[in-house]
Amino acid sequence: MELENLTLYQAYKRAAHKVPNEVALYYFDAEISFSKLLDKIDETASILQNLYRIEKGDVVLLSLPNIPETIILFYALNKIGAISNMVHPYSPFEVMQKYYDDANCKMAFLFENRVYRELNSYLNFNGTIVLVSAGSSLPLRKRESYYFANRRMIKEIKKTRKFQFFHNLSSNKLISIEKPIAKEETSVILHSASTTGIAKAICLSAKSFNFTASRVPEIMCMDEEEFIGKSLISVLPSFHGFGLCMTMHAPLANCFGVALIPKFSTKSIVKTMAKLKNVICINGVPSVFKALINDTSFVNSRFLKVLRNCYSGGDSLPMIIKENFDSTCIRKNSSCRLYEGYGLTEVLSVCAVNTHRHHKAGSIGFPISGVEFKIFDDDRNELPPFQIGEIAIKSDNNMLHYFNDEEATKATYYGEYLTTGDLGYMDDDGFLYFKSRKKNVIKVSGVAVFPHEIEKVISSLSGVSNCCVIQIPDEKTVNAAKAYVVSRNKDPERIKLACKKKLISWAIPKEIEFVSSLPMTRFNKVDYKKVQEMENKKRGL
Repeated sequence: MELENLTLYQAYKRAAHKVPNEVALYYFDAEISFSKLLDKIDETASILQNLYRIEKGDVVLLSLPNIPETIILFYALNKIGAISNMVHPYSPFEVMQKYYDDANCKMAFLFENRVYRELNSYLNFNGTIVLVSAGSSLPLRKRESYYFANRRMIKEIKKTRKFQFFHNLSSNKLISIEKPIAKEETSVILHSASTTGIAKAICLSAKSFNFTASRVPEIMCMDEEEFIGKSLISVLPSFHGFGLCMTMHAPLANCFGVALIPKFSTKSIVKTMAKLKNVICINGVPSVFKALINDTSFVNSRFLKVLRNCYSGGDSLPMIIKENFDSTCIRKNSSCRLYEGYGLTEVLSVCAVNTHRHHKAGSIGFPISGVEFKIFDDDRNELPPFQIGEIAIKSDNNMLHYFNDEEATKATYYGEYLTTGDLGYMDDDGFLYFKSRKKNVIKVSGVAVFPHEIEKVISSLSGVSNCCVIQIPDEKTVNAAKAYVVSRNKDPERIKLACKKKLISWAIPKEIEFVSSLPMTRFNKVDYKKVQEMENKKRGL
């Protein structure tokens, strides 16, 4: 049966039956085989169905780092027909409650370390919470060390008697009944910028995930059988379409092991490569590869020769990073190269990519099979090669719709083509080139940051009469946010504290500049373009 006709659970189950004894997950020296992981998924599905009465169509919030339980829950929910609502694990309490309420979630699985940070707030959480520990799947000695190091946190949480712990749940050998979601119905909700730069919940089907997963041999220029016994390093988070699909589901569906790294560090990647000796792929945002080539332990690793492919996504890849990475590989006699691809959450992360067989310098890739691109002008007329317009995509991995937002969904689609809010062009050979974004989004380490959300928080503070958030370059994260603020109270720490409470860490402005006024358009709105141009000029960009 073709992969695209299966549910997410069925796609994994097919792989587990094909290679039961191969390692599916590697997590801090712990190895879980494909068959053992399938057992854990089935047991968890039984718990969800029999203990928590999760039914087909129910929405369950998952807000966890890259740990085995994230993948176990993801497939278990799909087996019983429930929808996974994937949320950033470091979202502040108020944001988490909103995501839970907006999707009418039945329950939530949350990261215990994050809940502990706002424990008093979570005591009033309106909903059922099960806490998941990063230590549960560790090898014995590391697990004991983890619980000892976090004993105070665990004691404080247990004292509240508010929460259950995932590792304490038991299915009592009850069996779960598979209730497949139709391949063209919502299986997963992801949150992203939308094509307009306004945060949206995006509904995706199993068909979307499996369409992309089925293109992995094409993207990596390898036969399916070559993946068996090999591993991919997963540092991208599960709430990110690129991370969830291309570094978790797609490899597993192709009998390809996944090495989970909850928190990125070059040391952890180098150590994992040395431990496994079979890592052939790393996917990441540009800052990941910049950090790697600046670390001598990675550059000098003898396992650099084992790498076959590395892919950058989530933001534009600066040419200097690609050139430095590729020259390092050449110098170390590695055939690996760093390739850039293009995608967005609405088309589940990858729809064009450069590969070993098919690449052009400066391009963001060639369409993967089954994907069609058009370039439209503002009147939705199709433009010829080399003319810049809005990138539009027709593909089976396009989203179904925005959650509970028919108007925004209709505005995004033009016939069968999803308009992206990105500007670019195609050449005569069909390669795609990115120029800029129409939508007002800043990508910080590949994470979408929305200026209007930051401005909303800042504008709510007393004394602030106006503000504008723009993009600035950053040595570590490639891009960062800067806020220009018109306010009587010129205390930057007050603004940063307010942002920390309401926003994810990537959205906290790196710089805050107080000004007496901001340039305005003739419609009496802040002239973002002029503010950005002024900033670029100051920086010599």
